[in-house]
Amino acid sequence: MNQYTKNSLTIKNQMKMVKQKVVPIGRKVLIKPKAPAQYYPGTTILRTEVTDEHIAEIIAVGDSVEGLSVGDVVKYSEHADGIDMKHDGDNVLLMNYDMIFAKIIDG
Repeated sequence: MNQYTKNSLTIKNQMKMVKQKVVPIGRKVLIKPKAPAQYYPGTTILRTEVTDEHIAEIIAVGDSVEGLSVGDVVKYSEHADGIDMKHDGDNVLLMNYDMIFAKIIDG
């Protein structure tokens, strides 16, 4: 196997990793954290101190998780010990269901 073939295989393996799907099991949830707001609500005034609000969208849920479904927006613990992963090319967190405090519903 020459160097070109090795590089080609490495690139193919990396492409597979980009498109992998993560399926949580048990009481695990897969979330995609939302970026904090850069502007004050209702204005074009830029926020100088941008803090992480720990709000995320549910991407997938394990089979033992109740009360949450894909697409829900949730507030999670700032001390949550999630695992950084890639899911369909996006950066996501895999964490325990117990680290989610509330479901956020727009009214």
